[in-house]
Amino acid sequence: MLPDSTSATLLTNLKEWLPTIGTIIGILGGLAGLATAFFAKMLPWWRTKRDRRSLEKHFGADLYSAGIIERSTQHYIQPYCRSVDPAGAEEPRLVYGAKENLFEAVDSMLANPTEYRYLILLADSGMGKTSFLLNYYARHLRLRRRKFELALMPLGIPEVDKRIEEIKKRHAPKHTVLFLDALDEDTLAIVDHAARLRELLEFTRDFHKVLITCRTQFFPKEEEIPKETGIVRLGPRSAGVKAQHAFHKLYLMPFTDEQVQAYLKRRYSFWQKEKRKLAQEMVAKIPNLSVRPMLLSHIDDLVRKGREITHTFELYEEMIEAWLEREEGIVPGLHKEPLRQFSERLAVDLHMNAKRRGAECIPRAELATLAKQWSIPLEDWVLSGRSLLNRDAEGNYKFAHRSIMEYLVVKRFVDDNKAHGGLLWTDQMKTFLWEVIQRNVATKTPISFDTKAVDLSGLRLALRSHAVIDLKADEVRAMLMQRNFFDRFLHKAGKGISHSYDLRNTKES
Repeated sequence: MLPDSTSATLLTNLKEWLPTIGTIIGILGGLAGLATAFFAKMLPWWRTKRDRRSLEKHFGADLYSAGIIERSTQHYIQPYCRSVDPAGAEEPRLVYGAKENLFEAVDSMLANPTEYRYLILLADSGMGKTSFLLNYYARHLRLRRRKFELALMPLGIPEVDKRIEEIKKRHAPKHTVLFLDALDEDTLAIVDHAARLRELLEFTRDFHKVLITCRTQFFPKEEEIPKETGIVRLGPRSAGVKAQHAFHKLYLMPFTDEQVQAYLKRRYSFWQKEKRKLAQEMVAKIPNLSVRPMLLSHIDDLVRKGREITHTFELYEEMIEAWLEREEGIVPGLHKEPLRQFSERLAVDLHMNAKRRGAECIPRAELATLAKQWSIPLEDWVLSGRSLLNRDAEGNYKFAHRSIMEYLVVKRFVDDNKAHGGLLWTDQMKTFLWEVIQRNVATKTPISFDTKAVDLSGLRLALRSHAVIDLKADEVRAMLMQRNFFDRFLHKAGKGISHSYDLRNTKES
């Protein structure tokens, strides 16, 4: 036992060192926290970079540009899906769960040796169909042991059938799962989706399994979404199993609140808490952000703007305006207005000439020709390098996302619709135009474009539970004529708008 004087000395020294020891422990704890946060930030970044390199190595700009691959894999959140027919007419055996992780659902379907040979993944524009395929493909490439080969092909490129034929030569179709992306961008499907789908199924019948993605509203009615493939089953069948393979439908679901928050945490690290807070406030104001992950990926543009937004088309406008301002600031002497005019006019040209070109794309040589034809003073390198376009390996250019092109077409129509008669109106274009009409009605802004130039009858609209604006009788009559709405007393020649209703039985409790 130590003498009392020695114990007292040690205690005194220990008391003197306690603040220093506490400081050291605090510093070590802080460093550990920073290291943890650093690795938490770097690990997703490293995984994204690894997946991006892997994807670019396997097909890269040949099929998808580096920009699309980067946007699709960065901060990616796995979505949910469901397989329920809204009309309730599906056979019970075709219903694959009410809500499930999309990766797990596709894993299970592809692992089934006999069923689920043909899948169709449906969702609206910007919901992440292509992003899912790219991330699923990247995960497949990481597997050491693969039960099957996987091939991915976008349908919106020229000579896609020849490309699929090349896949058949490189891989054994019987052991290959084929992903076909964006049926709604296939130029032949746009003309006759039923005939083109039959052709694709016959052309790909030798593959082990086939998954096709498509916009939900590409099919005018729910009943037009195919149920039977026309491909006959081989081998013995159990009781109740039809002779033909069926199409199994999966519906990509919008992000939940938890998924949105998970995305924002990945997008904004712990040292960007202020930006994350602003982004969360923006998301709370704009529910459409959670519906379309593509728009959510541009949340930073909206955070910096801070403008009040009520319609989806306004999100696109802010997104494009932010891009134009960035380009104007980066490139000396570049002015955003000529670039905007060129982008809008090019969008119209690509859309109207898609059938002639074989896809909604254009060779680089034609860009400068069109700019000169439209008297837009932009140099060739600006048209190809600083625009909203992506380049493929063959030198063709197309918009980074089809919905951007569709928005620009509608923007051009609203500003100068006289020059764009004969447009083929897609479901997304109709939605954008209808939102413009709604905005103008709510703000009592005159409509300068001819509503008779577009038929909105195929548009599915959600009815509001309350009035947007109070109108007088003469204003109602004027609106009926101006927007070409049907009224059996005032405007019998009007086209009207068809709505999609849910039949519900209510009982008194």
